[in-house]
Amino acid sequence: MEITPALGRSLKLVVQSGSHQLAIFRMMERICTMVNIFKIASLSAFVFAVTTNLLLVQIVTAQPVKQVNQVKPINSAVKIYPANNNLLPSRLITIEGAIKKSSNMRITEAKLTTYHEFTAKTGAYTSSISSNRMVWIVTGFVVGELRMSRGRSICTNNAKLVELIDAETGDTFGRSIYCPPNNEINFLP
Repeated sequence: MEITPALGRSLKLVVQSGSHQLAIFRMMERICTMVNIFKIASLSAFVFAVTTNLLLVQIVTAQPVKQVNQVKPINSAVKIYPANNNLLPSRLITIEGAIKKSSNMRITEAKLTTYHEFTAKTGAYTSSISSNRMVWIVTGFVVGELRMSRGRSICTNNAKLVELIDAETGDTFGRSIYCPPNNEINFLP
């Protein structure tokens, strides 16, 4: 218990009066305790208010920090192909342009469709291509030898090719090669 000089004088008067000394002394003790609790609570509230105020001032007046060496996301090199099924046909490459982009094969079919339709038929899917992206599916075959799998195997005759070409940019999304049974030679054991 913290006793101030003024409180000490009051306690001496109470002790000298003689009636109900113990009860009054305990009441004074409680009052001192409550005063101390109030002082601590007031100080804590003041510290909290000042800290909050300082933080708010820093947040409001803070300027963005310019980073010199910004880190690029891992997949930042992946090109995203958004939906383009609402483009006018004049903005898309023609069937002749799609066939010219195809490799040396005899074309059996060239079809303009959405990427969704292609994935529904083949099961192949790439998240960087919108399902509403227009693509050319060019199908054909190669007479004679065709090296596959980076030269590790050869299809000796009639390899079927399916190429997927973006109808707006002409970018090739991929190519599948199907070799008829008994026409494939593997160089790997």
